[in-house]
Amino acid sequence: MRKSSARISKWLHFAIIVIGASALSNPGFSNELPYERVIDLQGTSNTRDIGGYTARDGQGVRWRQILRSDRLSKLTPEDFGQLEELGVKTVVDLRTDREQQKDPTVWVGEHPPRILHYPIGDADNEWFRAQRRLLKRSRFTEEQALQHMIAGYRMIAEEGEESLRQMMGVVLDPNNWPVLIHCSAGKDRSGVAITLILEALGVDRETIMDEFLLTNEISHTRQKAGWLAKEHGKTRVMGREKSGPSADAWFPIIGVEPEMLDAFYAVIDERYGSMDTFLTTLGVDATARRELSDALTVNPSMLALGR
Repeated sequence: MRKSSARISKWLHFAIIVIGASALSNPGFSNELPYERVIDLQGTSNTRDIGGYTARDGQGVRWRQILRSDRLSKLTPEDFGQLEELGVKTVVDLRTDREQQKDPTVWVGEHPPRILHYPIGDADNEWFRAQRRLLKRSRFTEEQALQHMIAGYRMIAEEGEESLRQMMGVVLDPNNWPVLIHCSAGKDRSGVAITLILEALGVDRETIMDEFLLTNEISHTRQKAGWLAKEHGKTRVMGREKSGPSADAWFPIIGVEPEMLDAFYAVIDERYGSMDTFLTTLGVDATARRELSDALTVNPSMLALGR
């Protein structure tokens, strides 16, 4: 029984640290949604386009130029072919060195993109250590999980400046487009990265939050949380059987909540005074924002043509 518990703890650590599509795969977890935002790949569960949103001056964000995703290490040859058909030219990997080394992206195809690695955080920092402790105990509440993830978004704001500056430098150059930005689950570090791009384009915050929360629908997070709770509903602690985390407790770990992105915004305001100042710190001043908008947005009437 002790060996069985050790195996479960090891599996849980793997499943949540990397939170890839395959780690939580289930035949019922389909990527099919009734709009073209989702990029339906077999090896990921959270790949989508940020085109179509209304930006500054009523312009629309161009389709198929900026994509976001979870890890790419489980993509099939057909998946790689689909991304090549979309013309993906640059991949930005925001995972830690340990995550990247554990699950490297080995591109299969005739036209591989340039892959850039700008890690946010370090696998040995306090937040990642706290996550490993949390999952090893396998006894946490919804509130504990939520507060842990809120701390993670504060960590991204506090430790991610240099990597986010590099990422924004890539996005500012149209020669790098289409760009695909990813982390392990495609929800936290990628979510922050996309938030910054949409902020730079003048997308309103309500829309940005809606885009952020779309992860829960695309990744079918509620169903996955229920599956995890069912699969690991009982654990043994000191020889006694205890109830494992509920589906509600799993949800903040594998999904997203508004409080998480709110925490990121709060740290930006605390440390930099405003989002505008933070963007300028990242090399995205007013001129850069205008140039990005000019290149990455079009009249809404053109969006229907796939522009």
